[in-house]
Amino acid sequence: MQRTSRGGLATATGLALALALIGLIGTSAAQAAPPETYPLSKVKRGQKGYGMTTFAGTTPERFEFEIVGVAKNFLPMLDIIIVKSDDPKLAVTGFWQGMSGSPLYLDGKLLCAFSYGFPFNKVALGGCTPIEAMKKEGFETPIRATDDTVDRGGKKPPKGKRAAAAGQPRALPTQVATMDDWKRLTASGSLDDAFATMAPPRQPWLLSTAQAILPARTGDAAAAPAGDTGDEVMTASVPLAFAGFSAPAFAEIEAMFAGYPVEPVRAGGTGGASADGPTEFQMGASISVVLIRGDMSAAATGTVSYVDGHRVLAFGHPMFQTGETYMPVATAEVIGVVASARSAFVLAQPINEIGALVQDRQSMIMADTDLRHPMIPVDIYVDAGTGDQKTRHEFHVDVLNNKYWTGSLAGAAAMNAIDVFLPDRDSVTARIESTVKLAGLPEMRFTDYLNSTEGARGVVGGARGLRVLTPLLLNPWAPVKVDSVEVKVDLSFDTNYGDIVELRVPSGELAPGKKHTVEVVLETHGGKRVVDKVPFEIPASLAGQIITMEVTAGDGARLDAAPPVDADSLVAALRQLLPGNVYAVTLYGASEGVAIDGIAVKDLPASALDKLYPQTTTQNVASYRPLARTTSPSKRVVNGGAAIMVRVAAPTK
Repeated sequence: MQRTSRGGLATATGLALALALIGLIGTSAAQAAPPETYPLSKVKRGQKGYGMTTFAGTTPERFEFEIVGVAKNFLPMLDIIIVKSDDPKLAVTGFWQGMSGSPLYLDGKLLCAFSYGFPFNKVALGGCTPIEAMKKEGFETPIRATDDTVDRGGKKPPKGKRAAAAGQPRALPTQVATMDDWKRLTASGSLDDAFATMAPPRQPWLLSTAQAILPARTGDAAAAPAGDTGDEVMTASVPLAFAGFSAPAFAEIEAMFAGYPVEPVRAGGTGGASADGPTEFQMGASISVVLIRGDMSAAATGTVSYVDGHRVLAFGHPMFQTGETYMPVATAEVIGVVASARSAFVLAQPINEIGALVQDRQSMIMADTDLRHPMIPVDIYVDAGTGDQKTRHEFHVDVLNNKYWTGSLAGAAAMNAIDVFLPDRDSVTARIESTVKLAGLPEMRFTDYLNSTEGARGVVGGARGLRVLTPLLLNPWAPVKVDSVEVKVDLSFDTNYGDIVELRVPSGELAPGKKHTVEVVLETHGGKRVVDKVPFEIPASLAGQIITMEVTAGDGARLDAAPPVDADSLVAALRQLLPGNVYAVTLYGASEGVAIDGIAVKDLPASALDKLYPQTTTQNVASYRPLARTTSPSKRVVNGGAAIMVRVAAPTK
């Protein structure tokens, strides 16, 4: 009886312990405690440990390493641990790009994240960022995004082959919650200052996609001399894999990312959401920062260093070093490692999006799996051929929603879409319809007529729907949310273009208030010259002046708008951009004017100008050079421009 009682008690106790253990295991599986950290102060030469990284697939594997020493202040206030490995797994490749972030352990405690390597190195030797520094910079730096930033609305369904995000706990529509944050995260408080080096001096705030402002190159790669490929520089880099891109499009992208701690490679695949793929980040597994997804892909792949709940540290070095930054992050699959003689790198592709990048700093990148950062859908349709031979090709991608990169990435995707099916170098004329849909604002629609003698890829930069993306997203006044972009390209191989080479005015003195004609000499295909007679009007207000007459293609003309003073006036000004199949005859007088609150005042007397302009430096009152413009259709796509001085007759009494 007593034994039974004891047995019953033992059984009950055992059951309770078992249930408690099951609960504990369940809790541990759901929220594994982060590993204990090995202090940098105890690191000594000759110590041996192991690291975890993913050589293939999605499962991390172990490799051995040995401490060589500690490089004090390798970067400002940051020590780097130098390590080497004679593990057979690294015998052929050495340390490779894509290992960045791989956690290294001493005595079973987390020490550092592999982060730096040497090009052309004959042994597996590199640098490792202490996990202490990564945690301090990642966890102690405040993140200003708040619940005010979160859009909990429905997710847009996938279109075409576009990949859908796996879940959407919280969505970040912008990088900011307040106006102060918006201004803090723009390159400059003045659009004129920000765009000063990007466009003609008369209109610095208008720029093309090819000249987009990019974040400062502050990574260690920027410190190396141009073209430096020696093995004496310990560098940080992760492979930025582009899939679905042609060689010419990739060449443009390589130039775009030169100088950053990323290495563009045409390696890997587009990947995409997979029910069989991992849906959480694991230390030593791969992590991809996604810039483009869908029918084309661009993703930077490194390794997860540390996981603490919803916070994830990776890379052990920056990506662009842009501080508080938001981009989608995904689990990734390693296809293999390329044993390049210069620097081996990983072949990988993103799988399931499960978080958002929130920090991009000197010692690490940090992601938050509670957040999602939306991308901008870009749909591209390319029609080519004539009559029954005309075919249509479609590309559907999502592009990173980012003030710096969106315009350039969307332009690269459009260029690639054209180049994939029409790589010909013949003269081509394109009709491009582009639509930009904006949240809370009427959509922007443009139709452009463009010509290129270098094949279809040369026409993309003139598409106004792509040109407006950077000024919209980089404006310093208020968030402008781009919902989607659509580009329809209709190509025909012909030579219907003309380059402006000369202007002729029949009369030496032109009558004010009258219609006149300027002869525009064009050089067409094969060097043949033709003359178009282009009408224009001279306002009576220019009587008695010597003026500048400028004749350009519409898309090369100065925008006839006052400098914008807010997001609404910026959008209104961008809507006035002209296409390339019209002539723009622009007359500049000698008088000056001002723009007040974004409104051009062209005919003020000198006394008023003295009162307004010289005594203020505020943006609300700015100098403005008045112009008079006449536009007229052209029989062909016009390229370039020319200018002459003409005399306007004095007013008749």
